[in-house]
Amino acid sequence: MDLVKLKQLDEEKTREFHLWDFQDNLFILLDKEANDRFFKIMYNQFGTQQEFAKFLGLWRQEVNKYHKQLLKDNGRYYPVYFPIRLFKKCVPILDKEFICYLEQNVSEIRARVGLSVYNPKLPIRESQEVYRILAHIIADGSASKGKTPYYANTCKQLREQFKKDLAIFGEMKIYERKPQVTELVFFPKVVTDLLASLFDIQFTYPNRIPKLIFTASEDLKKNFLQALFDDEGTISAQLALTIHNVRIMEEIKSLIISLGINVSKVMVYYYSHKTNKVYFQISKKDYELFQKKIGFSHPEKAKKLELAIRTQNREQRTRNPNYIEQEIIKILEMKPSPTMELANKLMLTIMGIKPHLDRMLEEGLIIKRGYKNKVIWDIA
Repeated sequence: MDLVKLKQLDEEKTREFHLWDFQDNLFILLDKEANDRFFKIMYNQFGTQQEFAKFLGLWRQEVNKYHKQLLKDNGRYYPVYFPIRLFKKCVPILDKEFICYLEQNVSEIRARVGLSVYNPKLPIRESQEVYRILAHIIADGSASKGKTPYYANTCKQLREQFKKDLAIFGEMKIYERKPQVTELVFFPKVVTDLLASLFDIQFTYPNRIPKLIFTASEDLKKNFLQALFDDEGTISAQLALTIHNVRIMEEIKSLIISLGINVSKVMVYYYSHKTNKVYFQISKKDYELFQKKIGFSHPEKAKKLELAIRTQNREQRTRNPNYIEQEIIKILEMKPSPTMELANKLMLTIMGIKPHLDRMLEEGLIIKRGYKNKVIWDIA
């Protein structure tokens, strides 16, 4: 088998992350039967509960508390979660079959603060869902220290897909809030803690994308990039992506180029009063390739991309300006219309229809009401 095929096979191999790969600062709750079996095996291994406690560096009473999984406080009982750092100390002593049995019988996993993921689906595997979640949190998410993470987007379809994707980790409480103008999807902190650790990235002021994505399958690359463009991509005069970090943008550019799509250089537009704009553009001649290999799941952006492609594929510049303006008059005689609606009906871009509207306005053939992106055109 040649080296190219070997590389392709390696890229298509799905990586998985087991309980013993997780970071030390998480906590688990085994189901009762599995928990009893685990502690009894460890007591037998060390002879007594006391000796097992010494091995873990704990008091015997603490081990007893973890075994019982309950703590009484002010007359109420609370669950006691076993630290993963202690579980990992025990892994070398146990046989592989029993370790896998324990992994399949974790009833909860959680961070030090926040809600649990119930009946977690372990091991965690690379998947479309995982890479979409990673991209959405990098682009439009927040995972500040000590706070509940969230994903923010005004598009209901994207929020619903995000909630559906979270089910890849197990059962959890997910809820929406709308503190201002954008809906926020809140979910347990353990999800972002796990992803940040396993994929070696940070979500608070992100400065790179996951290294593993560069050796992932083309399908996983597509889903990661599509989620980024759904959140931060624009399609009007140009198909562009904007994220306020030059390093991240250079890495995303490299990933897109690996799919055979041409990308402009990363450009920075400097503002004196707000964060600088960092962006790049997809080559217009590659719009169809972009649609095929990445595309949008955001419904409005998908429509705009399709319109841009249809416009490009048509001999647009050969149409007589008088014909276009006559068609504009016909549409406006039916009803006043916004710019985008006129452009869509005539299969033009915003930039394509604007000179016609400006000329007709100057000649007094039409009038406009409103301002900026809320302009309505009508017959004069």
